Amino acid sequence: MKFKISILLITFGTLMNCGSSKEKLSSKERSENLEQIRSALESKSFQFNAEFAFPLQSNDVIMVTNELMRGSQNLGGQVNLSGNYDFFKINGDTTEGKLSYFGEMRNVGYNDIADNSIIFSGVPINYSVEEKKNGEKIIIQFDAKNQVETFRIRMVVFNNYDSNVIIYGSNRTAIRYTGNFALLSE
Repeated sequence: MKFKISILLITFGTLMNCGSSKEKLSSKERSENLEQIRSALESKSFQFNAEFAFPLQSNDVIMVTNELMRGSQNLGGQVNLSGNYDFFKINGDTTEGKLSYFGEMRNVGYNDIADNSIIFSGVPINYSVEEKKNGEKIIIQFDAKNQVETFRIRMVVFNNYDSNVIIYGSNRTAIRYTGNFALLSE
């Protein structure tokens, strides 16, 4: 009986200590961050740095990708990008981005199979910013192009600078990235 109670207490204690390790921001820090984010979005002077990619693939492709990535710390549904420099930035009226891509491509030219990354530069098209939940999250949307493809980029920025990005390509399945929002230096 004592053994069962001690196992129960250990299990309960372990579960109670499994809370989030991120510190909560004070209301002052949240409002300061929010003002910095708003200012960067208004001046179009920010960068997104990707940390993880989450390909939105069919089950068959996920199974194949899992086999190919066996032994790495990645799965078909989640890829760690810490060794890469995956980013996009908007600086004034120009945007530039290079993000690794893991997913299904359609209408691909055979001369560009060496690098299937999402690469774009130029003027952001249909740039919009929308604030939700009284500044708890801000949604940025714009279109970008390269020579053969158009991308719809949707980014959600939280007041702690964490960000989620979904990129829809005209010649590939969508992919989601998580990472952080960064202010560009003046």
